[in-house]
Amino acid sequence: MKLLLVQPTTVFKDGTAYKTKRRWVMGLTLPYLAGLTPPWVDVQLLDDRYSEIDYDAGYDLVALTTTIATATRAYAIAADFRKRGIPVVMGGFHASLQPEECLEHCDAVVEGEAEYIWPELLEDFRAGRMKRRYKADRFHDLKGLPAPRWDLLDRRKYLAPFLPVMTTRGCPFQCSFCEVPVVYGTKYRHRPIGEVIEDMRRIPTRKIQIVDDNIAGSREYAKELFKAMIPLKVRWSCLWTINTSRDTELLDLAMRAGVAHVNIGVESISQSSLGTINKRQNNVREYVDMLREMEKRRIFYSLNFMFGLDEDTPEIFIDTLDFLKQVKAPMVFFNTVTPREGTPMRRQLIKDGRIINPMGDRYVGMECLFSPRNMTAREVEEGVWNCFREFYSLPKIARRFLLPPNSYFGQGFASNLIFWWAVRNRKDPVDFY
Repeated sequence: MKLLLVQPTTVFKDGTAYKTKRRWVMGLTLPYLAGLTPPWVDVQLLDDRYSEIDYDAGYDLVALTTTIATATRAYAIAADFRKRGIPVVMGGFHASLQPEECLEHCDAVVEGEAEYIWPELLEDFRAGRMKRRYKADRFHDLKGLPAPRWDLLDRRKYLAPFLPVMTTRGCPFQCSFCEVPVVYGTKYRHRPIGEVIEDMRRIPTRKIQIVDDNIAGSREYAKELFKAMIPLKVRWSCLWTINTSRDTELLDLAMRAGVAHVNIGVESISQSSLGTINKRQNNVREYVDMLREMEKRRIFYSLNFMFGLDEDTPEIFIDTLDFLKQVKAPMVFFNTVTPREGTPMRRQLIKDGRIINPMGDRYVGMECLFSPRNMTAREVEEGVWNCFREFYSLPKIARRFLLPPNSYFGQGFASNLIFWWAVRNRKDPVDFY
């Protein structure tokens, strides 16, 4: 049996696929799903961003991993295979949140986690009895997971040599814009530390992208993991919440374990705005002190901000830039708030009749898909771009890294210049990933 696993690319507003010769980082889904695939299957992986699809290569089955941003492209790929008589399966966050929509474009969907149902689907397909929907009846305990098949993708196509590893799933926080607790549940689950370490030992580059939504969701687990990582002498990147910096022991262990970069979703510098999305774990008054703790340890970080929240006013943009100037943040991502279909915030916006551009999150760009309370959608969009232009202007970059020179120069200066070029050409830097 010949199986093709595809990660679709995003599309422009006119439906044209967004293609590049290389991309920034390798995702986990394709290599991990290949690891879950039984050995009797001849599995091939294809990253649609930089590869061309051979629709006539004789595949027996095609599987597409979908997000809301790649759904349009996934549907087009599925149509081309299905008109050749080749069955198509869809999984991923979008298929889990919108299975009925996906079923209009494919032969079967996998809803939620794949561990219990992906081998079953393949057996059913081989026996000629594949069902339309597969959904696990419970969350996986994350024990005994297979190693990802990183070897099936061309590492030369990824600019950053960090290979993906997962250690935890689930999130106890219930931010209204976020799909993670909807798909992975609100209970924090983690893999046995020994199994994680074995995966890390297999990575030839010694550079690791920990793809968890919050590696420090259980601080005790994170500390034990970091202790076990110290002898590996690896470099790694991750995501955690800003309040992680309250635990200085954890920060010290992360440093000793080789942390190279931490991405933090602060979302807003307005406590009232954070309240509208139920992000109560962030305390704005602690931001400066918590970022200083990371700076003292020379832990490179990037911050995520979203605009258009119900308590946001036009002043939020300049206030955010003033805050970033104060802390000299080395790297920042700005965006409009984009609640995915299936999240509490999206459901409320639909109920209130505030969705004005329901397809705004399905193509490359940065469009506000709903009507904000205190600004127009256009004001939010232009405010975001202005933040990008101001933060990544050449004088601001020079002040951040050269006046005076600081420890973030080595990691941040080149990235800032790439982002300066992107913003100058009105490209969202996130699209590089």
